[in-house]
Order: sequence, then C-alpha cells, then structure tokens
Amino acid sequence: MERRVFYISRSLATPEQTEQILVGARLRNQRSGVSGALLFTGGHFAQLLEGSPQALATTMAVIEADPRHEALTRLIESDIEQRRFADWTMAYMESPGADELIEQLLASPAISTERAERILTLMLETSPR
Repeated sequence: MERRVFYISRSLATPEQTEQILVGARLRNQRSGVSGALLFTGGHFAQLLEGSPQALATTMAVIEADPRHEALTRLIESDIEQRRFADWTMAYMESPGADELIEQLLASPAISTERAERILTLMLETSPR
C-alpha cells in the first residue's frame, strides 16, 4: 500500500537554504523510495510526498524537525492507488503568487479535504523542474 502526505508551512529559509533542502530531499527520497513535489512561493512551502507508510513517517519526522520552516500543517494524508510523481524524487516548482493563499490556509482553523485537493491540483498544474 502506498500513501501520500500533502502539507504547507511558512518558510524561514534563505534562497541558498532552499536549494540545499531540494538537493537533500532528492538524495533522501531516492534512498527511501519516496517521490513528490515541492512548491516554493518565496515565503511558504507546499509539498506532496508519496511512498510507503514507513518511509513517509520517517521523512515527515525529518521535515517536522527542520528549523528552516514553521507552522507545518498537514492538509491531506491518505492511501493512494498510484503515485502522481513516481518518476520524481522531488519535482520543484516556484509560484510567488501563491504566498497569500498559503498564509490564509495557515491561519484557517480547519481546511476541508476538498479545498486541500483543489490547492494540490493547482500546484500540480505548475511545470516542475
């Protein structure tokens, strides 16, 4: 069984640290069999991760302990039948215009699964590199 986790957080990272995050994530994900996509808005991160439940638990523990971001909020955690990013250890996208949207989400007391799915779909429509 495969799972996915989609979360958002407020970035505390410099541009150089963001590049280090991306490089490190790609190496760790390759070793652990995790795939996914990272969106950086300039002030926030949105990330989709896919993999085995054990690999995702380990990966999320590392991410949650990372001091280069704060206010991590998990929007979706669910089983999946097929990965969206099976060929990517970590796709990367930038979308400075999404900063305000993610800040609003972080301030929301509860986010519906439907709204989180719409945000995820918008994120995935951006061309990864």
